[in-house]
Amino acid sequence: MLDIFIARYERTRVSFARRPSLADEANNHLIELAVAGAAGFVVSRNLRDLARSELKFPGLRCLGPAAFLKEISV
Repeated sequence: MLDIFIARYERTRVSFARRPSLADEANNHLIELAVAGAAGFVVSRNLRDLARSELKFPGLRCLGPAAFLKEISV
C-alpha cells in the first residue's frame, strides 16, 4: 500500500484561503489540505464531524477506509 502511495505522491504548495468551519476546529486542517492539494477524497474514521462542515467543496468526498478501498479497487 505504501508503494502505491509513494508512486502517486506529488508535492503541493499549500495556502489556507478557506476555512471549512467544522464543529471540531481540530479537524479543519484535513479539509484545508485536501482542497489545497486538489484531492478527490478525505479518508477518515471521523466521518460524522467531517460531514457537518458549513462550507461544501464539490468534488471532495469524505469516506471511511473500507469504502475508500472499495472505491479505488473498482
